[in-house]
Amino acid sequence: MFELAGRMTPLVTPFTDDGASIGEVRIARLVRFYAERGAEGFAIATDTGEFTTLTFAERKQVVEWVQRSCQGSLPLVVNASTLATSSSLDIAQHAARHEARAVLLMPPYYGQFSQAEHVEHVRVVSAYSKLPVVVVDAQELLQEDAKTNISHIPNVHMAWNAPNAPFVATDWFRCYSLIVDPLAGVPGSTEADFVLRNRAAVAKTLLLDSDLEVGKPRMPVQPIPYREIRSAA
Repeated sequence: MFELAGRMTPLVTPFTDDGASIGEVRIARLVRFYAERGAEGFAIATDTGEFTTLTFAERKQVVEWVQRSCQGSLPLVVNASTLATSSSLDIAQHAARHEARAVLLMPPYYGQFSQAEHVEHVRVVSAYSKLPVVVVDAQELLQEDAKTNISHIPNVHMAWNAPNAPFVATDWFRCYSLIVDPLAGVPGSTEADFVLRNRAAVAKTLLLDSDLEVGKPRMPVQPIPYREIRSAA
């Protein structure tokens, strides 16, 4: 049974001003900001968290710093999606050691893989990480037979569209009573803000309204001017 519930916030990854490293103090401020406003949990290193621009060491560092700031008071789910089963398992096992409640896993999103290979990827991560796995098929790589086989793996659950989501993504999905939603992360934001733009860039711009310094998105993504977001909303 999948026991996580509530509307979780996909965290942006705060960088230093030069973008060279993750801002530890900025993470602590971000977590405190959400905790004071009734956050129900956090999703780490999702699309909103710019996971494709992070090294594996940085992804682990974010988990550790968020967990330290939460002090166990809020549940964490961690995106373990990579192009290699061994790497996804490494991130998932690290998440388990740092008290995450579940991991998110996309099928490997670059390369040619059979449906059987996709299923085995999920099975291995689930079997050896000991955490519930939420499979997020963002690029619709899985055929129905593979989805059925995956759903029969113990402790593995398929994600589907959240109520306001036009697609499934690591930062925008539903799994039973758990909803991960970028709108939960930015006060006053709307679905239109996130649909056609890079969600990390939008979130980082809009968080400035709350006096939160989270740095720019990492290149090649460029910051989005505030007026551009609001004029199109």
